[in-house]
Amino acid sequence: MRLFLAVDLPVKVKKQLDEQLSDFKKEYPQFNWVSEENFHITIHFFGETNKVEQIKKRIKDLLWDQTGFYLYSFDADVFANHKLVVYLTFRREKKIEGLAEKIKSNFDVNSVNERKFVSHLTLARGPRSSKQQYFVLKKRLEKIDIDISFAVKRVVLFESILYGKKPLYRKLAVFNLLKE
Repeated sequence: MRLFLAVDLPVKVKKQLDEQLSDFKKEYPQFNWVSEENFHITIHFFGETNKVEQIKKRIKDLLWDQTGFYLYSFDADVFANHKLVVYLTFRREKKIEGLAEKIKSNFDVNSVNERKFVSHLTLARGPRSSKQQYFVLKKRLEKIDIDISFAVKRVVLFESILYGKKPLYRKLAVFNLLKE
């Protein structure tokens, strides 16, 4: 099973985000847009594993004192690897950064991955383009106004099932956070 721990956005916020993206999506029909029901912010990717019950127990033990928090959208941007990835960033929130670090340090003890956690939500993936097209896309993203905010009251352990072009995410466990 491919597992990851994530913030699952509230349904109302998912709809709001999808509506705010609708015009922009029409400009880039060649992109593979993340479907509304799959909007999430990955906290930690566990990869392929069959240790579901051990992971669930360990997460529960690690999050026993974790309080909820708010996330506020900040900016849409794009980066290029083998594809273009359009994503939404959020204002810095120490509680989610601490949560991500706590999970990472308890699960990736031998990890060489030193990348710092940054709250983001992948919106789309598109074909690699010329530098000029990349910069045009970047400029257009600067101009779109995405404004969402929400309380994070729980995190979810998901199974990612690769199913054609769109993955299917199945909730395996929900971990409620303490009230602030």
